[in-house]
Amino acid sequence: MKCTIRRKEIVTLSLLACMGAASGASLTIPAFLARRDYSGYDREGVAVADTNGDGIPDLIVNDAGDIAVLFGNGNGTFRSGPSTVTFAESFVAIDLNGDETVDLVIVGMSKTGWGIGVCLGNGDGTFQPAVFYQAGNDSGTDYLVVGDFNGDGIPDVATAGPSGIWLFTGKGDGTFNPGVVAVSLSTVLAGQLAAADFNRDGNLDLVVTMPHGGHDGAGAGFAVLLGNGNGTFQSPQTFAEPQRAVGLVVGALTKGGPASIALAESDDAYLYFGNGAGGFSGPHEVDLPTGTGQGGIAIGDVNGDGIPDLVSSDGYIAFGEGDGAFTKPVYYPVQDSNGTYNFVLADLRNNGLTDIVTDADFGVSVLLSEGKGAYEDGLWTTVAGGASCGVSADFNGDGKPDLAVITSAGVSILLGTGEAKSLFSTGTPIAVTGAACMVTGDLNGDGIPDLLVAVNGSPNALLSYLGNGDGTFTLKSTTATPSSGGYVVLADFNHDGKLDFATSGNLLALGNGDGTFQTPTAFVVNPPASGFSGIAAGDINNDGWPDVVLTNANVPYNNLFELLNNQKGGFSQVPTTFGALSAQPILADVNGDGNLDLILSAFDATGASVYLGNGQGGFTYQTEVSGPPGDGVGFNMVADLNGDGIPDIAVLESDTLAISLGEGGAKYATPFYIGTGSSPAGVLVANLHGQAASAGMPDILAPDTTGFVVTLLNLTK
Repeated sequence: MKCTIRRKEIVTLSLLACMGAASGASLTIPAFLARRDYSGYDREGVAVADTNGDGIPDLIVNDAGDIAVLFGNGNGTFRSGPSTVTFAESFVAIDLNGDETVDLVIVGMSKTGWGIGVCLGNGDGTFQPAVFYQAGNDSGTDYLVVGDFNGDGIPDVATAGPSGIWLFTGKGDGTFNPGVVAVSLSTVLAGQLAAADFNRDGNLDLVVTMPHGGHDGAGAGFAVLLGNGNGTFQSPQTFAEPQRAVGLVVGALTKGGPASIALAESDDAYLYFGNGAGGFSGPHEVDLPTGTGQGGIAIGDVNGDGIPDLVSSDGYIAFGEGDGAFTKPVYYPVQDSNGTYNFVLADLRNNGLTDIVTDADFGVSVLLSEGKGAYEDGLWTTVAGGASCGVSADFNGDGKPDLAVITSAGVSILLGTGEAKSLFSTGTPIAVTGAACMVTGDLNGDGIPDLLVAVNGSPNALLSYLGNGDGTFTLKSTTATPSSGGYVVLADFNHDGKLDFATSGNLLALGNGDGTFQTPTAFVVNPPASGFSGIAAGDINNDGWPDVVLTNANVPYNNLFELLNNQKGGFSQVPTTFGALSAQPILADVNGDGNLDLILSAFDATGASVYLGNGQGGFTYQTEVSGPPGDGVGFNMVADLNGDGIPDIAVLESDTLAISLGEGGAKYATPFYIGTGSSPAGVLVANLHGQAASAGMPDILAPDTTGFVVTLLNLTK
């Protein structure tokens, strides 16, 4: 694995922050220091241009062939705009006819064949139907480049197909002449193209990748075609490496230097330095992961030092050091489900800073520049051994929230400072073999938060660690929990003033009030053979005694088990038929009626279902909130994130968090999306950077299995 540098690392932990905007004019929109995602757009390319003439850059997204516009708000956030039906595989946004309105040149397969299309802009974010120009009988024309190749001052279009390079010369009014094969290259199939004046003769030259031209589909590298200035080109210069480039860009690689070529393949960038006379030296390899998509690489000065930098579509930046040397890459995670497809460097806020916009299978990610090469994606604190389950409490009694997270070595303790610049100091870790998850509560009645840590081992057990009041802990007891597995909740189930625990492994243990517990016993009479997948505790029938709900997400059960406390040390099971449930139930009053409601995440992380409680132990389906598009089991969170006193719901899937703001009455606004670290293992909230907890605007924390805790600072004013 290649070495990369994480940015904004803080002592022992790394945190992630979010920034967002939401729909609904009456809502207070929470702002987080973080990447912003725009989900639901099905890959294939993104561009930045002002499509409606308001002077604010917009996003233009290829949504599975159609073109969707997201209007810019001027602050680096975007709102949904119109969509235009096209056949685009890829596209370029440019003013073709001089009317100061953005037009589109697209390439792909129409109803009659493969070629290019022209969609003139209407100036309001919409585009006219495509006028099609066919590339003969060729197929697979997936890429294009726009430039003046015949010296008449009018944009032309070049695309690559099996016959070679097709050239469509422009007429100046947004129309084009029929395409001709300007260069025969039988090895070209769907090659990417770029244009620059490599020999400084005033004529545009071409570069084209040949990813399918070698033996056994190995790829044939790329070719440089020097232009003659009249729409024709000289014989190609061919280069063997990289064989199958997934990205291509041209530009100066040194300060004030001649046009050069950079290509991306997997974990490396291949650099060919131009000599200004049409010749090149290289390849020079640079560590720059680009993933498995087709987005590749860009050249730009992202830190403002005047030296070109290299950026990959997967969020890696190699900063230029001068003389063609580059640093080890710095990583900013972006939404990259199934690979990224392209990306753009652009000033989204008209403030002179270079922002990053990337496009992947399920949407677009925006990283806003903070200047000097730093981007808004949260604060990262390093945690050795990765971070999974986490809990927050004031462990050292200084009035500031602290954090405990499970790692491969046990439990890492991070003591909160209350300062955004350095959120945590390193506490004393707890060495535990096989730690799986934990909960926090006062197990011995001394007013100091303790930890109850679940261990998967031989046998399974729950370890009670009593807090010493200074951020350190002492092991008090080990309670064997055979076949417990899963999750743990704490509550005073028998009303003796002492915390007890229940597990999703169908075990209940009464607490002795000193950090020890009685022998666990089963509390569900007829549990499903496949066991339970989640557990939550709360008083759902308003009798003052804590009840339990458990979920089973395994075929053929897919059901909720609701257990009402019988006030005699046991529970009465209530028949329920919810169906298709997930691993994670949450009990919370989401509509403010004083009754606990039930929030269930979909097992495939497509969203969360809200069931309103009647205060008597019954629940009625109310609504569904959407999660980020994608696959896999996610995590839910219920919290007031914007300080309006109404609980909001957040759904995490992959590395994107969908936040649906509560509007009251268990109604929710359309979700907005923010990014986390690359491999989050859950989400929780805490007031970390000095704001009062009463303000109701907590920060979001996402423990990350790659070895960080990412904190999304809540910057809402």
